[in-house]
Amino acid sequence: MESNPVNATLNFKGKVIEFRFNEFVQVRDIANQLVVTPQTKERPLVEANGKTVTVKFLEDLMPNTTYRLFFGNAISDMRESNAISNFEFVFSTGNFIDSLFIEGKVTKAFNLKPEKETTVGLYTANESDSVVFKKKPLYFTKTNESGSYKLSYLPKASFKIFAFTDYNKNLLFDGGEEAVGFSNNLIKTGEDSVLMLKTFKEPPAKVFLKKASSPIYGVAYLVYNRELKNVVECYYKNQQTNISGGSGINDTCKVFYKDIFDTLRLLVHHPDINKTDTVSITVSSKERFERLKAENKSILTIDLGPLNGTKLDYFADPFLVFNNWMDEKSFDASKTILRYKTDSIIKTGLQLSKKTENSFRIDNKLLPGTNYDLLFIKGAFKTMIGTESDSAKISFKTTEALDYAKLNLKLLLPRKENYIVQLIDASEIVIAEQYIEMSLTSSAEQVVKFKNLVPGNYFAKVIEDKNQNKKWDTGSISLQKQPETIYFNGLAIKLLADWDSETEWKVE
Repeated sequence: MESNPVNATLNFKGKVIEFRFNEFVQVRDIANQLVVTPQTKERPLVEANGKTVTVKFLEDLMPNTTYRLFFGNAISDMRESNAISNFEFVFSTGNFIDSLFIEGKVTKAFNLKPEKETTVGLYTANESDSVVFKKKPLYFTKTNESGSYKLSYLPKASFKIFAFTDYNKNLLFDGGEEAVGFSNNLIKTGEDSVLMLKTFKEPPAKVFLKKASSPIYGVAYLVYNRELKNVVECYYKNQQTNISGGSGINDTCKVFYKDIFDTLRLLVHHPDINKTDTVSITVSSKERFERLKAENKSILTIDLGPLNGTKLDYFADPFLVFNNWMDEKSFDASKTILRYKTDSIIKTGLQLSKKTENSFRIDNKLLPGTNYDLLFIKGAFKTMIGTESDSAKISFKTTEALDYAKLNLKLLLPRKENYIVQLIDASEIVIAEQYIEMSLTSSAEQVVKFKNLVPGNYFAKVIEDKNQNKKWDTGSISLQKQPETIYFNGLAIKLLADWDSETEWKVE
């Protein structure tokens, strides 16, 4: 391949660069493949004609500046479409080629996995902290499969640096589903050559109700775009006793109601953001509800928790959960049977206490390693809206202590902070969690004991809980706040049934 001018040309004054190949070539996906740094205001015009590719700049180039054209896999031969991988060309409008660089790796802050195909951009030092929302980067590149990146041919200068998952490819950070990472300090080329960045998703700046519905009469769902503290009450004060639920911190409010027809009107208070929403939800008319109740089409479901298939952990606090607001006073124990077999079949009544608006705690003492049947006769339970349960049967078996494993996790912690210690599975689901509170006199060596673990492979994860709210907190660009630090041990811990295991981890 030949070029005019040649690669690494100095004092370039023109606007056109030609590349001549020894076979016919084509250019494809040039909008996504071609990276020009520093960025020009307008994308250069790139054309293929026979064995020649021409790049034409549509504006004057900056003086005394090193430019890099990186074509990725955009240029390929016509015959077999074999790409000329990672083809690049460098020139300078001054009398030397800038040779400084910044490299590093981008990972996801929450699980430390590589953030691939992520834009890493440099901005001039005098830009505001919100520049990533408003301007395209002056220099930028993409991370590879391992999350690594390298920004080359940089001048000696200070920059702001951001990494962001540019899903819509507009070279701007748009928030929402896009993640972002940044450095709190200016990056000085020639001094800071290696830089690790961690990306996170910012909480949505605006809070809004995504969906409000009542799929069955008696229960309504309010789904917000983010987690909120919610306190719900009826719009009409005389209906306050006709609703229940809705309080707590979540992105979904579940509200139970009775004796309200056609339209359910609610006031939803969010004290953490000092906001109140007025919500109207279409619900069943009284005539339709009475007709469905008379035809026994208002179905009430009964489930047992926390079941794992048909097995119930011997140490669990079992409960019955329903799909509607339950009337605690109408429970008829004479219409329930708890049946199990030891030397003989034993039947007893069910002992329940209220857990939530739609669940009851089972207070019977259950034996380990035992098969049980829960039998419900029609009318054993009634809802606050006047419907009753049908006949039902739930069968399950309780586990035994020897079905589980124990783990003593010895940690050497890096600082005297508070920590959340988690065991997660291969799908990153938290299986067990404990909290460590450390004082200035605490030892850096801490032992965390886990028991009743299902045999299998686990991974240890530690969250540095600086604000002591016992949860992981994301970051914020506007507050220049980094996400809370996470440590992850990639070595699997294999746990066996009826076995006490020990493992050590120097957290760093």
